[in-house]
Amino acid sequence: MKFTVLTTDEEALREAGHRLAQIRLGRNITQAELSSRAGVSKRSLERLESGFGGLRLDVFFRVCGALGLTQGFETLLPEQHLSPQDILAAHTTPKRARGNKAKVKSKWGIEQ
Repeated sequence: MKFTVLTTDEEALREAGHRLAQIRLGRNITQAELSSRAGVSKRSLERLESGFGGLRLDVFFRVCGALGLTQGFETLLPEQHLSPQDILAAHTTPKRARGNKAKVKSKWGIEQ
C-alpha cells in the first residue's frame, strides 16, 4: 500500500507497523531483541507493529533508531532555513484592522 492523502490514519498506522515488522524480520531480529535494543517494552513493539494508534512518538523513534532508519527522517522532515526577516515576521503581532471613518461635514461645511 502506498501512503496517499486519502489514506486514513488507521490505514497509515497499520501500514507503518507492517513495514517495520517486515524490516525487522528481513534482518532476522526477534521482537524481544529489537525491543531490548530500542529500550522499549516488547508489548509496545507488538502494538507498534500491529498498527495500534495509542503509542507515544518516542517509541516509534526508538524502534526506527534501533533499526537504523533515522536517516529517512531528514527526507520526511527537512530542515527549514528561514531568514531573520522571516523569523521576525512570524513573531510580530498582527495589527488590528480598522475601518476608514466616514467623512462627515460639519455644520460649517468642513469635512472631518
